[in-house]
Amino acid sequence: MPSQYKYQAVTESGFVRTGIVNAQTSQQVEDFLAAQSLMPVKITPVRRARSGSLLAMFQGNDFERLISFTNQMATLHRSGIPLLRALTLIRIPSPGDRFNYVIEQIRSAVQSGKLLSEAMAQHPDLFNSVYVAGVMAGEESGKLEQTLDELSAMLEQEMEISRHLKTATRYPLIVVGVIILAITVVMTFVIPKFVAFYGAFNADLPLATRILIGASEAVVRFWPVALGGLIAFVLGARYFLSRPRGREWFDRQLLRLPVLGDLIIKSNVARFSLIFRILFRSGVPLVKSIDLLASTVKNAAIVAEVRRMQDLFRKGQDLSARIGQFVYFPEMALQLMAVGLESGSLDKMLEEVGLHYSREVQYRARHLTSILEPLLTLVLGAFVLLLALAIFLPMWNLIKVFRG
Repeated sequence: MPSQYKYQAVTESGFVRTGIVNAQTSQQVEDFLAAQSLMPVKITPVRRARSGSLLAMFQGNDFERLISFTNQMATLHRSGIPLLRALTLIRIPSPGDRFNYVIEQIRSAVQSGKLLSEAMAQHPDLFNSVYVAGVMAGEESGKLEQTLDELSAMLEQEMEISRHLKTATRYPLIVVGVIILAITVVMTFVIPKFVAFYGAFNADLPLATRILIGASEAVVRFWPVALGGLIAFVLGARYFLSRPRGREWFDRQLLRLPVLGDLIIKSNVARFSLIFRILFRSGVPLVKSIDLLASTVKNAAIVAEVRRMQDLFRKGQDLSARIGQFVYFPEMALQLMAVGLESGSLDKMLEEVGLHYSREVQYRARHLTSILEPLLTLVLGAFVLLLALAIFLPMWNLIKVFRG
């Protein structure tokens, strides 16, 4: 599998350029830079984020560049331009030219006699199994430009869903992070100063102040133990989530969360339906399509239901009679798919399901912030109230002591 290399190079004019490219070895990176009339200064491998990690989830999948490539391929192929010539003309404006380097590798593979889908399969970090299967089916059916158009539309829809999800979760994460940071600063630096001040007067402290002082002393005194416990918890959680049963249990709990669980289900169903339609229209067999779709679903609990659906199709059983076996897939989506299978209009029904739940995701994501805002405001207000009572009530007692 190709690795990623970060390079720093100098142009003929003396300007410094940096970027990231896909290559098997650093020598291939040097050859790529030489073809661009660049002199390499530094080439270092980029550590690849582990699949399923939080970092990998937020890094994205080059949606914009992949959409641009797919649109250009569809336009050039529709215009009757030969494949090798089209791959020569396509250029993606990106800082690192990583995608352009991949295009060159695809062109070389096609020139050596491989199919376009086979060449793309050599770069699974950019072209996943569903994309490759769609292109392969388009090549076999002679409808490659139509398949590419549908892949482009699907990628744009998925990018829109991802953006709405990130926008919806960004505000709550920022607020929670600020609250944790504020609590840490208060417990570590502010409260110890007040303890020394109040201790000099031997005054009785209110309950709120004693609670805050006790928590502060625990944080200051036992922070190494707490840090060790946190590290042990993180490592244990990572191990637990790396196991299939652990991952499925965790994903099931996510789906039970109010609002967020519903958002996860609908985003996965929308993605599933849109991609299923492309594979079905391209002529990929039904059971094979479901098998490929399982890799696109990002929740293990929903993947289990996709596999259950695959078993039903493999055994030739009626989907409408087995709807009760599905816990997370919406009943409406299953009913529409069952009707599409019976009437021979599955692609139309899948399109309706995909568009409906895409709109639902966008609507829920836009309103997620307004739903969570009162709860976050309540938590923040409770913290500020506790802090105010803990600091100002002793001051009021000291004033009474001075007056007395």
